[in-house]
This record gives sequence, C-alpha cells and structure tokens, in this order.
Amino acid sequence: MTAFRGAHENSARGSLPSSLFLPIPTTCPLWHNRCIIIGSHQHPGMENRNVQTEMTSEPKTPPYSDIDLNRWREYDHVWTDSLWLMDSRDRTGGHQLDYHGNFIPQIATQTFLRYTRENDIILDLFLGSGTSAIEAARLKRRLVGVELKPDLVEHVRAKIPPTLLDDRIHLLQGDSTTEETAARVRETLASMGAEYTQLLMLHPPYHDIILFSDDPADLSNASSLEDFLNLFETVARHGFDLLEPGRFAVLVIGDEYSKGELIPLGFYCLERMQRAGFHTKAIVVKNITGNERGKGRDSNLWRYRALAGGFYIFKHEYVIIFQKPAAPVDVRRELLKVKQMPPWGRVQGDEWDRASRFIYRIQELNALRRETRCVAAERGLPLRDFGSYVIRRWYNFNTHQAVLDIILAHPRTRPEPDPFHHTVDFYLDEEGFDLKLTTLPRGFGHDLAYARAHPEELARWLYINQSKQGRFHTANRLFVILHDAVAPDRTWELRRDFERLEETVGAFLDEPRLMRVEFADRDNKQRRPLAGVIFCVI
Repeated sequence: MTAFRGAHENSARGSLPSSLFLPIPTTCPLWHNRCIIIGSHQHPGMENRNVQTEMTSEPKTPPYSDIDLNRWREYDHVWTDSLWLMDSRDRTGGHQLDYHGNFIPQIATQTFLRYTRENDIILDLFLGSGTSAIEAARLKRRLVGVELKPDLVEHVRAKIPPTLLDDRIHLLQGDSTTEETAARVRETLASMGAEYTQLLMLHPPYHDIILFSDDPADLSNASSLEDFLNLFETVARHGFDLLEPGRFAVLVIGDEYSKGELIPLGFYCLERMQRAGFHTKAIVVKNITGNERGKGRDSNLWRYRALAGGFYIFKHEYVIIFQKPAAPVDVRRELLKVKQMPPWGRVQGDEWDRASRFIYRIQELNALRRETRCVAAERGLPLRDFGSYVIRRWYNFNTHQAVLDIILAHPRTRPEPDPFHHTVDFYLDEEGFDLKLTTLPRGFGHDLAYARAHPEELARWLYINQSKQGRFHTANRLFVILHDAVAPDRTWELRRDFERLEETVGAFLDEPRLMRVEFADRDNKQRRPLAGVIFCVI
C-alpha cells in the first residue's frame, strides 16, 4: 500500500471540469488544500462568485495540525484507521534500511501530518538512525533528537542538509533517562524560541531482543524486564514534562517472546506512559514489513519453530497515540472527592514512604488509585493497608500545598525558590517559615479555649512533641491548628475547607502575631524559633 494515493484528485474536482485544475503529483505528501483555477471558464449553473467563495474560505484546522477540516474528503493520504498494512518501507527522500530496529518512515509521515503543523518541534528521545529527523526536514517541521551512541549521531548528521543542522534540526548525544539530558533539551528548545515541543516520538529498544550497544545506559542492556520498564518510564516522564500541554506523543513498540512465553511489552509500556501522566488516544496495529534486519529472514525455519513451539510469529507491532492533558488538574476538586479518611494502616516509615513517592506527582484521585494497585502488586504490599497509607499521604500533601498557595497569594509573602528546602516553605516579611497543618493535639491536655489564650504554650508543646519518625525541627514555623468541636473525627475535612482557610489565614497575615518560643531540643540545646499559630475551627 502506498502512503499517498491519487484518489483525492477526483474528490477535489467535484463536478467542475478537469480543465480548471492543475494536476497534483500523486507522490507529493503535502499538496495545497486550495484548488487553483485557470482562466475564466464557468461551470453551467454555478456563478463565479460561488466558486470564489468555495475556493477562498478560511481553513478550519485543529490546534495541532494543518489539516483543513473543511476539505476533509481530500486527505485520502492521511490514514484514520487503526490497522496499517504496508507492502514495503519507504526508501525515498534519504530513507534507507541501514540500521537494525529503525521504524519505517511511513509511521513518521502519518503521525507528523496528523499531530503537527509546519514549523512545530518534534522531540525524539530514541533517535536511532534518524528516521524522524529526515521526515521532519522533508515535511518542514523542526526536530530535537537525542541518541545515546555518538557514532550514530554523526551518522544521522551526515543525512541532514547542513543548512538545517543546529538550526531546524538539532541532534544531541546523551542518555534520555538523565536529568542532565532533559536540561540540555530545554536549553535547545529555548535556543529555538520555544518552551515546549509539540510532538513526542518514542521508539525504545524492545527490551533485549536486539542489543544495540555495550553501554550500560542502553535500555537494551537492562538487567531485567522491570529495570527496562523503570528506565523507559523515566524517559516518558522527561518527555511528558517537555511536551506542550494538549499535544500528542507517539510510542512505537512491539512485543517479546522469551523462554516460551509472550511478554506483552507494548501494553506494559502503555501502562508506564499512563503512569507518567499521558492519556491514551489510540492503539494502531501495523504489519511488520521491509524491516527484517536483525529479525531473521528464514521464514521456513520460523514457521517450523512456531509449529513446534505452539506460538505465532510476530507480524505486527504497535503505534500507540497518547495526549498530554491540555489543562492542569483542579486539585481542589479532586480533594473534595475523598469521602472518608481511613486510618494510616501502619506507622509512617521509610519503606512505605519510598513505595508511595508517586503521591507527589499524581493529582487525579482515580489515577492515584490505579497507581496504588500497581505498586502494591509489584511490591507484594497489602492493598488495603497500603491504600490507606497512600490516600492519607496524598491528601495531606495536597492540602498542605493548597494552604501554601493561599499564603503565597498574600502580598507580605514570597515563595522559597528551592522546592526541596527542608525548613522553609515561604517567607513572611523576609523571615523564612515552615508550614505545619495539624489538629489540636489530645496530648496537649487543654481545650480549645485554653489553647487560644496560650498560643505560645501550644507552639512549645508542638515543637517538643514532634513525630519521632522525622528529623527534629527547630526552625521558624507557622502552625495552622484545625479543630471541629462538633464532629472531631471529621476534622480532616477542614484541610480542604478552602473558603474558611482563606479567611483565617488572610486575617493572620494582615496582622501577623509572631512570638519567640523557647524550648530545649533533644540534645538539650536551647532554641528560640519564631512561630505563629492560626486557629481554623468549627
């Protein structure tokens, strides 16, 4: 099957005489959507003004492509079905089968036409032999490509016109799993006048089917399937961060047969893309053709093996389409979906804290539940207890961030630029403070009225009786005390009572009442941090 057909010529003509049209080359992948009228011939029954209106109407294009939806019937060369059957790989325009494992050019052609506009930037984090780079140049797109092997980068550079290199086509040698490489991509995008890329291409090794190099950083050398998937997920996360919101990602992947068992690598990678934050849009199945290098050409031998081993010979792979959500998740809305707050399930500790680190990046409640089930299964953790642990950490973290946002909206405050600072969340009148949300502690031994009247005594108690699971904290702190006197077991809901919090926090910041709190730390050293106490109560 040829990627571009000539059938669109007839549909473009409609009922107008063929003498009115310039011929459109069937080999041209990008033909103009506007018809070209020659002379003054008028079709019987149609006024010239109608023809002019038809031919000069404004294109109706999606925000991510140049396809004119007003002329959708004319895009016969752009595929919309989920089964792609091709007789051979495209070897024109500089494409060649010179490297084992490279995907066929038609994949790049189709996805670039569907999901990019001219001059958009494509990011390929597994560049390989440069199929994406060649096609980006041909279709007037820009590209940033990352490849681990230095010799392969130079091989691709030789394929690209010198006038495009380091201008429209940027080739970087590096490891796509590292933060360093992600930072270099950001720098390159900035040099191109962009903050994000508009399409992400991912064609990783199919685990260890083909060993592409001896480099330990090469995903084909991953020691296990789990290690491969973890490394792939790291690359996917970098790609997610570098991709413009609302735009698309393309994963080209196949499955693996190992030790008598099918390994559904495509679906494992799909799951990791979802973990990274992508939404799945489509799964295209394409036939494997014209790419036998490294796979073996002896079809009779493989047929014998299949009959003897009870398996089927792979004749397909996947082109999976994903989209990065266009708008950020409304975390406050997600927090309101929590109907019950379960007990912790176990004392906080390093092991489960490490296992549940995903709470910092997942904002949707349903996505959190999916990830919790996956991690519990992978690590052999009790789902109910681990799920309780996760929901409490996620809820506490995100409500803390929401209250911090309320604080930072006040003109007397500014943020701490280092998100990993251990003792400062924000600055109030240039004094650094850590934010602590807590309930009125039962161990304090006094009621709410007493606590209100003696905030310094309460702050001292909170400093001295810190959780033993964490590092003893003696820096400045702003305590937000939550208490529901009517239903104490529902006090957790006050963490998301944003209207009440905005009122109480705002009133405190208008006229801060700060105090020096004196106490002895665990080494019996005297401390005098600056503290404030805000009461948010019902």
